[in-house]
Amino acid sequence: MNEQLPVNRVEMELNQWRSREERFSKLFNFSLSNNRSLIKEKLHHYERIGAKYKGTKNIEERFALQMLKQEKNKILKQLYPNLLVRLVRKLLVAPLIDQIAVQKDAKEEEKNNQALHEQVQRIGFRDLSSKIEQQIKLGHEQFTIPVSYYINEKERLDHELYFSKDQSGKYQFGGYKTTLQNDLKPEENKSQYFKLQERNSVDTKQAYNLLAGRAVQKEKSWIQLDLNDKDASGNHRIKEFHSGYGYDLEKAVQKLPLKELSNKTQADKLKDDLKQGNRLPVTLIKNGNEHRFYIEANPQFKSVNIYDEHSRKITLSTALGNKTMETVKQQQKANESQQVNHSKRNGMRVS
Repeated sequence: MNEQLPVNRVEMELNQWRSREERFSKLFNFSLSNNRSLIKEKLHHYERIGAKYKGTKNIEERFALQMLKQEKNKILKQLYPNLLVRLVRKLLVAPLIDQIAVQKDAKEEEKNNQALHEQVQRIGFRDLSSKIEQQIKLGHEQFTIPVSYYINEKERLDHELYFSKDQSGKYQFGGYKTTLQNDLKPEENKSQYFKLQERNSVDTKQAYNLLAGRAVQKEKSWIQLDLNDKDASGNHRIKEFHSGYGYDLEKAVQKLPLKELSNKTQADKLKDDLKQGNRLPVTLIKNGNEHRFYIEANPQFKSVNIYDEHSRKITLSTALGNKTMETVKQQQKANESQQVNHSKRNGMRVS
């Protein structure tokens, strides 16, 4: 039983050449039907197609190759009227052209595959090389690859990666659509298409944070999805807060009596993670005791959001036990002073 492929790749490549000819005809005023340079290029393209798919088992492709062979013979007669010249070319030149074409296609495909693999890996998708290669071999003009996984016990991310051929026939990774699925509250499911950008693309972790309603810093700006507003294509509109907006994350974090701020390494990591849109567990010092809360960046209101252990949003005053920040700082200084005096009485040195 013959192995049937889902598309006729020979036909698709011939259509690509036809589109190329149409583009050229619009660029130039003179007729291209008898242009020798273009006819030679057309012959080389047909020979490359013939060499590339000559081993196919697809019935439709084999039939297309037979028709292509007749078209090649017609072009050969047009370019080389002399029968002897055509025979020499068939016996000596054509096999060499076939070999070079096959090697060139293999290198180009490998290079294309590697570029796509690096792009999707940089965004956060791992181990997709074999799936990408399988789709490329099918020859579709465009294809998608689904990727799904759970973030926690109730939330799942469903990604759909989009690939398509450009005018040169190479595949490009255009971007991906991500849907945040909530198993307990399916009515809260949210989707967004993230276009691949040359330098500042949204990775999968940032995509999750954006769909969860949090803000992410990209270069010198903060971006956040408006989950209450969509454009014509179904994407959430993006709220952007440039550097001139005046949001100072470090200043906003410094307003909190956090244990993590006493260590520069931990403080720097905390701020870096907040810039990625993460909601982070922090230790807040209150009445000399440590309390666990969660915080996230809020550029729109130039602050940080605070949540309790039940993910309920609370105010800073509530987190501090209805005390002002100034009172907490004074209490901290008093506690530190008491510790120093106690150490001195016990003959200990504090540095």
